[in-house]
Amino acid sequence: MEIFPIKLSGPVHWSLPPSKSHMIRWLMLAFQSKNDFIIKFDGTPGDDIMSAVHCLNILGLEVEKNKSYWKIFGEKGTNDETKIILNCGNSGTTVNFLTAITSMMNKEVTIEGDESLKKRDFSHLNNGLRKLGCHISGDSPPYTILGPITKRRVALGIDISSQPLSAIILSSPTHIGEIIIDTIGKSVSSEYGDLTIEIAEKCGIKITKNKDELIVNTTHLELPDAVQIPSESSLIPIAILLSELHDVELILSNNNKNKFLNSGIDILKSKGLEKINLSDYSDMITPAAVLLAITNGGEITGVKHARGKESDRIENTKNLIEDFGMKCEIIGDEIRIPGHQKPKKPKKPVETYDDHRIAMTAIVLATLTGANIINPEISSVTDPEFLDKINNIII
Repeated sequence: MEIFPIKLSGPVHWSLPPSKSHMIRWLMLAFQSKNDFIIKFDGTPGDDIMSAVHCLNILGLEVEKNKSYWKIFGEKGTNDETKIILNCGNSGTTVNFLTAITSMMNKEVTIEGDESLKKRDFSHLNNGLRKLGCHISGDSPPYTILGPITKRRVALGIDISSQPLSAIILSSPTHIGEIIIDTIGKSVSSEYGDLTIEIAEKCGIKITKNKDELIVNTTHLELPDAVQIPSESSLIPIAILLSELHDVELILSNNNKNKFLNSGIDILKSKGLEKINLSDYSDMITPAAVLLAITNGGEITGVKHARGKESDRIENTKNLIEDFGMKCEIIGDEIRIPGHQKPKKPKKPVETYDDHRIAMTAIVLATLTGANIINPEISSVTDPEFLDKINNIII
């Protein structure tokens, strides 16, 4: 996609898609529930959400899709096949959550996905499930799961990702009873783990914290009649970058005052910071690095786990910054970025590494400098309307 530079003179009006973190979690619990349930939302669900619901459809979930809400039926269909294949697309969240849920079943389930997903390592969850008695053939898709689990206590590292912990919590209704999780290491992306616990407890899953131990007990799962999905807060830094590059006001048309990730967003709005710890907000690393480059500079720390995202976001953030004629330095797992840099038009097409957040950051930069962006369509993983919004601004 070739993007030509534009000059904005007025405010940027921007809308956000529904949060995939919230919506996928609710879908996983709805699959395990026996009551009808409505998910309300504004905007268009991204490809990751659609991958999740597609896989759950194969397992028996019935969903009536409408423009602003989905009705999910408590009465499930059945899949009598002894071998089931679930294609999770680009969604690592869906892989983790479905791996845990299907590990509770007495079925052979194969998890697969796109080329990006095949490069990702899911061993942190899979090793935990193996200790619970489940057979899993590998740690990168495609791999096959054969459950059910037979044990009820597991040690789980939380220093690389919060998703393995979330996955086991969200899968707990499939086996009525108690699971004890011994957490190891200092947690990262803790707001995502807290979100899982908050949603689970709203549905009757009892979670008891005792130092490094979590006791998850499900005796009865009951979802509310309906929930409203908040907007995708993790994409606000992309919109902030757009307004900062063009020095115009940002107006979020559907920001519903959701508190999720607010602390991380506030960090990015504070231009005077010399060191930014994104251990709980690693999804923001790429726009955050560019914001530092064009403002006062600084250092991003706490993002070691960003290497295991859709791409190695530390290395590829550096590559992106350099593509646009700016500088930064990687020291270990930290990024140091000089300030007051001016982006320049790339001399060659800009690689996006099948990573939606790198693609969106590249596209926003290109509105200032112009650029030819490779695979911009990957932005639909979280926001299917992103390219249309950019085109409307350009027009």
